[in-house]
Amino acid sequence: MSLALAFIMLFAGGMLLGGTWSFFRTKKPWWQTALLGVVGAVCIGVSLWRILA
Repeated sequence: MSLALAFIMLFAGGMLLGGTWSFFRTKKPWWQTALLGVVGAVCIGVSLWRILA
């Protein structure tokens, strides 16, 4: 179960990083772009930590 959740978080983190790129291209406020990027990176980091543990 934990491994499945890790892969779901990996997918969600990738989607959030894609959203960050979209925010950057459409000139959204910098803090929204940075926040979305940080949340996406944290999701990917946690998922990789759970997969490799």
